[in-house]
Amino acid sequence: MHSRSVPATVAIIGLSLGITACAKEPQHAQRETDYKPIEIAVVDHSSEQIILGELYQRAFKRENRNVLLRLAASDSDVTKIDRVRSQTADLVIGCTGEFLNELNPKLAEELSKEYQQDMADGKVDANNGEWRDKVYQAMMGSLPGTLTASDPSNATGCTDGEGPELPQNVVPVFRKQVLNRNDRLVLNYISGTISTADVSELVKEAEEENSVSVVVDAYLDQAGL
Repeated sequence: MHSRSVPATVAIIGLSLGITACAKEPQHAQRETDYKPIEIAVVDHSSEQIILGELYQRAFKRENRNVLLRLAASDSDVTKIDRVRSQTADLVIGCTGEFLNELNPKLAEELSKEYQQDMADGKVDANNGEWRDKVYQAMMGSLPGTLTASDPSNATGCTDGEGPELPQNVVPVFRKQVLNRNDRLVLNYISGTISTADVSELVKEAEEENSVSVVVDAYLDQAGL
Protein backbone atom coordinates (compact mmCIF):
# COMPACT_ATOMS: atom_id res chain seq x y z
CA MET A 1 0.00 0.00 0.00
CA HIS A 2 1.36 3.40 -0.89
CA SER A 3 1.04 5.92 1.90
CA ARG A 4 -0.84 9.10 1.05
CA SER A 5 -0.85 12.02 3.37
CA VAL A 6 -4.00 12.84 5.33
CA PRO A 7 -4.07 16.52 6.32
CA ALA A 8 -2.99 16.99 9.91
CA THR A 9 -6.14 19.01 10.59
CA VAL A 10 -8.20 15.98 9.63
CA ALA A 11 -6.04 13.57 11.61
CA ILE A 12 -6.52 15.38 14.90
CA ILE A 13 -10.29 15.97 14.70
CA GLY A 14 -11.91 15.18 18.03
CA LEU A 15 -8.66 14.64 19.90
CA SER A 16 -9.07 17.33 22.56
CA LEU A 17 -9.50 14.89 25.42
CA GLY A 18 -9.41 16.15 28.99
CA ILE A 19 -6.74 14.73 31.26
CA THR A 20 -8.09 13.39 34.51
CA ALA A 21 -6.41 11.82 37.49
CA CYS A 22 -7.71 9.52 40.17
CA ALA A 23 -7.66 10.79 43.74
CA LYS A 24 -4.62 9.55 45.61
CA GLU A 25 -5.06 7.07 48.39
CA PRO A 26 -2.51 7.91 51.05
CA GLN A 27 -1.83 4.30 51.91
CA HIS A 28 -1.03 3.23 48.34
CA ALA A 29 1.42 4.54 45.77
CA GLN A 30 -0.30 5.37 42.49
CA ARG A 31 0.53 3.40 39.40
CA GLU A 32 0.77 5.15 36.05
CA THR A 33 -2.23 3.15 34.84
CA ASP A 34 -4.32 4.84 37.56
CA TYR A 35 -3.87 8.40 36.38
CA LYS A 36 -1.78 8.79 33.23
CA PRO A 37 -3.38 9.22 29.80
CA ILE A 38 -1.98 6.91 27.15
CA GLU A 39 0.17 8.95 24.77
CA ILE A 40 0.15 7.48 21.26
CA ALA A 41 2.71 8.78 18.76
CA VAL A 42 2.20 8.31 15.01
CA VAL A 43 4.42 9.35 12.11
CA ASP A 44 3.05 12.50 10.49
CA HIS A 45 3.58 11.54 6.83
CA SER A 46 1.77 8.19 6.90
CA SER A 47 -1.97 7.79 6.26
CA GLU A 48 -1.70 4.25 7.60
CA GLN A 49 -0.18 5.47 10.87
CA ILE A 50 -2.79 8.20 11.34
CA ILE A 51 -5.68 5.80 10.72
CA LEU A 52 -4.30 3.18 13.11
CA GLY A 53 -3.52 5.79 15.74
CA GLU A 54 -7.07 7.11 15.57
CA LEU A 55 -8.40 3.56 15.69
CA TYR A 56 -6.58 2.72 18.93
CA GLN A 57 -7.29 6.13 20.43
CA ARG A 58 -11.04 5.88 19.85
CA ALA A 59 -11.18 2.26 20.99
CA PHE A 60 -9.53 3.24 24.28
CA LYS A 61 -11.90 6.18 24.63
CA ARG A 62 -14.88 3.82 24.34
CA GLU A 63 -13.46 2.04 27.38
CA ASN A 64 -13.36 5.36 29.29
CA ARG A 65 -9.58 5.65 28.98
CA ASN A 66 -7.89 9.02 28.59
CA VAL A 67 -5.73 9.14 25.47
CA LEU A 68 -3.55 11.67 23.68
CA LEU A 69 -2.72 11.19 20.00
CA ARG A 70 0.13 13.23 18.60
CA LEU A 71 2.03 13.46 15.35
CA ALA A 72 5.77 12.75 15.40
CA ALA A 73 8.03 14.33 12.79
CA SER A 74 8.84 11.89 10.01
CA ASP A 75 12.26 13.47 9.41
CA SER A 76 13.41 12.80 12.97
CA ASP A 77 16.33 10.46 13.62
CA VAL A 78 14.45 9.10 16.63
CA THR A 79 13.04 5.62 15.99
CA LYS A 80 9.62 4.47 17.15
CA ILE A 81 11.23 2.22 19.75
CA ASP A 82 13.32 5.16 20.98
CA ARG A 83 10.12 7.11 21.64
CA VAL A 84 8.66 4.54 24.01
CA ARG A 85 12.00 3.61 25.53
CA SER A 86 12.66 7.27 26.39
CA GLN A 87 9.04 7.69 27.61
CA THR A 88 8.28 10.50 25.16
CA ALA A 89 5.40 8.25 24.07
CA ASP A 90 3.58 5.36 25.71
CA LEU A 91 2.53 3.52 22.56
CA VAL A 92 3.84 3.44 19.01
CA ILE A 93 2.50 1.57 16.00
CA GLY A 94 4.70 -0.27 13.55
CA CYS A 95 5.32 -3.68 12.07
CA THR A 96 7.07 -6.79 13.34
CA GLY A 97 9.96 -6.79 10.86
CA GLU A 98 10.46 -3.05 11.23
CA PHE A 99 10.60 -3.23 15.02
CA LEU A 100 12.93 -6.23 14.98
CA ASN A 101 15.33 -4.34 12.73
CA GLU A 102 15.29 -1.37 15.12
CA LEU A 103 15.90 -3.58 18.13
CA ASN A 104 18.25 -6.24 16.79
CA PRO A 105 19.48 -5.59 13.23
CA LYS A 106 21.80 -8.59 13.22
CA LEU A 107 18.99 -11.01 14.07
CA ALA A 108 16.70 -9.27 11.57
CA GLU A 109 19.30 -9.81 8.84
CA GLU A 110 19.72 -13.47 9.75
CA LEU A 111 15.99 -14.13 9.75
CA SER A 112 15.59 -12.23 6.48
CA LYS A 113 18.06 -14.55 4.73
CA GLU A 114 16.18 -17.57 6.06
CA TYR A 115 12.85 -16.04 5.06
CA GLN A 116 13.99 -15.26 1.53
CA GLN A 117 15.35 -18.78 1.14
CA ASP A 118 12.05 -20.27 2.30
CA MET A 119 10.21 -18.06 -0.20
CA ALA A 120 12.51 -19.17 -3.00
CA ASP A 121 11.88 -22.79 -2.02
CA GLY A 122 8.10 -22.26 -1.92
CA LYS A 123 7.92 -22.95 1.81
CA VAL A 124 6.22 -19.71 2.85
CA ASP A 125 2.45 -19.98 3.27
CA ALA A 126 0.92 -16.61 4.10
CA ASN A 127 -2.16 -18.35 5.49
CA ASN A 128 -0.55 -20.42 8.24
CA GLY A 129 1.13 -17.55 10.08
CA GLU A 130 4.38 -19.43 10.69
CA TRP A 131 6.66 -16.60 9.61
CA ARG A 132 4.41 -13.96 11.14
CA ASP A 133 4.81 -15.69 14.50
CA LYS A 134 8.53 -16.35 14.06
CA VAL A 135 9.36 -12.69 13.46
CA TYR A 136 6.96 -11.60 16.21
CA GLN A 137 8.62 -13.89 18.75
CA ALA A 138 12.05 -12.60 17.73
CA MET A 139 10.80 -9.04 18.16
CA MET A 140 9.30 -9.80 21.57
CA GLY A 141 12.54 -11.42 22.70
CA SER A 142 14.46 -8.31 21.67
CA LEU A 143 12.29 -5.78 23.52
CA PRO A 144 13.70 -4.22 26.70
CA GLY A 145 12.02 -5.29 29.93
CA THR A 146 9.98 -2.09 30.24
CA LEU A 147 8.23 -2.62 26.89
CA THR A 148 5.91 -5.21 25.42
CA ALA A 149 3.51 -5.56 22.49
CA SER A 150 0.01 -6.68 21.65
CA ASP A 151 -0.66 -9.79 19.61
CA PRO A 152 0.44 -9.40 15.98
CA SER A 153 -2.27 -8.44 13.52
CA ASN A 154 -2.94 -10.23 10.26
CA ALA A 155 -2.87 -6.77 8.68
CA THR A 156 0.44 -5.92 7.05
CA GLY A 157 1.93 -2.49 6.46
CA CYS A 158 5.11 -0.42 6.66
CA THR A 159 5.64 -0.78 2.91
CA ASP A 160 7.74 2.38 2.81
CA GLY A 161 10.05 1.24 5.60
CA GLU A 162 13.71 0.40 5.31
CA GLY A 163 15.49 -2.75 6.41
CA PRO A 164 15.80 -6.40 5.42
CA GLU A 165 12.91 -8.26 3.82
CA LEU A 166 10.70 -9.71 6.54
CA PRO A 167 6.98 -10.12 7.29
CA GLN A 168 5.55 -6.77 8.37
CA ASN A 169 2.51 -7.48 10.51
CA VAL A 170 1.04 -4.44 12.23
CA VAL A 171 1.67 -4.37 15.97
CA PRO A 172 1.59 -1.71 18.71
CA VAL A 173 4.55 -1.61 21.13
CA PHE A 174 3.92 0.04 24.47
CA ARG A 175 5.24 0.77 27.95
CA LYS A 176 4.15 -1.92 30.39
CA GLN A 177 3.57 0.51 33.26
CA VAL A 178 1.00 2.61 31.43
CA LEU A 179 -1.39 0.06 29.93
CA ASN A 180 -3.54 -2.04 32.23
CA ARG A 181 -5.07 -5.43 31.52
CA ASN A 182 -8.20 -4.02 29.90
CA ASP A 183 -6.12 -1.72 27.69
CA ARG A 184 -4.20 -4.74 26.43
CA LEU A 185 -7.42 -6.61 25.70
CA VAL A 186 -8.53 -3.65 23.55
CA LEU A 187 -5.29 -3.82 21.55
CA ASN A 188 -5.58 -7.57 21.08
CA TYR A 189 -9.21 -7.28 19.99
CA ILE A 190 -8.29 -4.83 17.25
CA SER A 191 -5.31 -6.94 16.22
CA GLY A 192 -7.62 -9.91 15.84
CA THR A 193 -10.15 -8.09 13.66
CA ILE A 194 -8.27 -5.62 11.45
CA SER A 195 -7.00 -6.70 8.02
CA THR A 196 -4.78 -5.13 5.38
CA ALA A 197 -7.86 -4.52 3.25
CA ASP A 198 -9.60 -2.82 6.19
CA VAL A 199 -6.73 -0.37 6.67
CA SER A 200 -6.64 0.45 2.95
CA GLU A 201 -10.40 1.00 2.90
CA LEU A 202 -10.29 3.22 5.98
CA VAL A 203 -7.58 5.39 4.39
CA LYS A 204 -9.67 5.71 1.22
CA GLU A 205 -12.89 6.52 3.09
CA ALA A 206 -11.16 9.07 5.34
CA GLU A 207 -9.94 10.98 2.31
CA GLU A 208 -13.38 10.84 0.69
CA GLU A 209 -15.18 11.93 3.89
CA ASN A 210 -12.45 14.40 4.83
CA SER A 211 -12.65 12.99 8.36
CA VAL A 212 -10.66 10.24 10.03
CA SER A 213 -12.85 10.15 13.13
CA VAL A 214 -16.11 9.49 11.26
CA VAL A 215 -14.84 6.45 9.37
CA VAL A 216 -12.98 5.03 12.37
CA ASP A 217 -16.06 5.30 14.59
CA ALA A 218 -18.12 3.52 11.93
CA TYR A 219 -15.53 0.73 11.76
CA LEU A 220 -15.50 0.29 15.54
CA ASP A 221 -19.31 0.17 15.61
CA GLN A 222 -19.27 -2.56 12.98
CA ALA A 223 -16.54 -4.46 14.86
CA GLY A 224 -18.66 -4.37 18.01
CA LEU A 225 -16.19 -2.47 20.14
